[in-house]
Amino acid sequence: MSILSLEFLALAAGVMLVYYLLPLKIRWIALLCGSAAFVALSGWQSAAHLSAVAIVMWGGGLLLQKKKSRLLLALFLILDLGAMAFLKYYPALSGAQWILPLGLSYFTFQSAGYLVDVYRGKTEAQKNPLKAWLFVGYFPQLSQGPISTWKELGNQLLTGHRFEPDGFVSGFQLMLWGFFKKMMIADRLAATTDALLKGGDLPGWFILGGVILYAVRLYADFSGGMDVIRGVSRMLGIELPENFRRPFFSQSVSEYWRRWHITLGAWFRSYLLYPLTTSKAGIALGKAASKAFGKKTGRAVPSALATLLVFLLIGVWHAANWNAVAFGGYFGLVMGASMLLEPVWKLLRTTLNLPKKGWMTPLRLTRTWILILFAQYFAFTLNPAQGLSLLGGTFQNWSFAGFAEKTTEVMAALEWIIAGAGCLIVLIVDLLCEKKIDVCGRLAKTHFFIRWPLLLLLILAIVVFGMYGAGYDGAAFLYTQF
Repeated sequence: MSILSLEFLALAAGVMLVYYLLPLKIRWIALLCGSAAFVALSGWQSAAHLSAVAIVMWGGGLLLQKKKSRLLLALFLILDLGAMAFLKYYPALSGAQWILPLGLSYFTFQSAGYLVDVYRGKTEAQKNPLKAWLFVGYFPQLSQGPISTWKELGNQLLTGHRFEPDGFVSGFQLMLWGFFKKMMIADRLAATTDALLKGGDLPGWFILGGVILYAVRLYADFSGGMDVIRGVSRMLGIELPENFRRPFFSQSVSEYWRRWHITLGAWFRSYLLYPLTTSKAGIALGKAASKAFGKKTGRAVPSALATLLVFLLIGVWHAANWNAVAFGGYFGLVMGASMLLEPVWKLLRTTLNLPKKGWMTPLRLTRTWILILFAQYFAFTLNPAQGLSLLGGTFQNWSFAGFAEKTTEVMAALEWIIAGAGCLIVLIVDLLCEKKIDVCGRLAKTHFFIRWPLLLLLILAIVVFGMYGAGYDGAAFLYTQF
């Protein structure tokens, strides 16, 4: 079931109605029933596998709380993560075809994090199996995250929330904003990606523009879906962690990854990167590297190598192909090299007296955009050869003769105008948010006769200009497959 479908909206509305009618102490039951219905309607594969994961998480948590055993933890993590790896990668490697459970990676990572947190003593094991199931099966976030910890989400699910008008309206606004980004921008820009994948004699400016628009499309698609998920949850009084923080304003690649898919990065840092760098092997490597390269560089070696490994895994998480390896390896090398060279950059900045702001800001933004766009050539193409071919083609044939004909082959002029207007609106809102202006919160508290005409205008724009209807695949979120 797509979170953009009428069925989902009807289910969410029904859950909200029952939730606010029930006594506070048992309101979590409405969430449980709604989540069970969502999972059941998504197919028996999702229901079966998610329930199996929930049982392993629940039983494993109770055992780990009684006995802090690394062997037991390893066993449960192998069951949890191993099943995910098999379901995701065996079909790609063997050619077998089966339907993947909805949100497989997201609820698997969430359950694995819970087991580690119980083992570390950061989280109390949940005794009620139904409450444990709700934690991994909470219906708004099931399709594409965010990946939450028990402390972030578990207690919120089980604590009944009173109806808060401002929060409800704020959630409704956020949900509409997600629809706007997904249906007005992301789905419309899909045509530009399709044009690149078809290949042919493409001018360099067309390829570069298409890659930039793919990055914009991916942001609008994924962050739009997250806005819908967070908006529905906020209407229930549940605040999910932020997953995007305007990543295209980043001034470095590391900052970009702190702003992009935030909860995935946090999961890998907490459960893989930090354990690797603070392990006996990591400490020993740091000491050996310090002797060989000096203290400043040597201390960064374990973190750089761990970062490379983490991003290789993030790449493989996206897909079981060489493009994914190239994508993850590229970011791992860039960030690892940045860590190792930080003493050099620091000395250079001091020597040249380079400012932290001012004229250096657009240069840093441009540098970061270039580094990010390079990876996008391998994010949507089918194999490394295709990605390299498009990359090479970017530097050839920059004649703008036939510009209008080439662009209108992809989309009609009106479609470009709609997509451009949508991007401009998102840019303005993101700029305001970047300046610490809470657009959604302020609008929710604005006078009725200002707020609702704006919301009705947004609804009208979605209804008139949004992509839906015959031939439209409302389930085609780019990150649902992960």
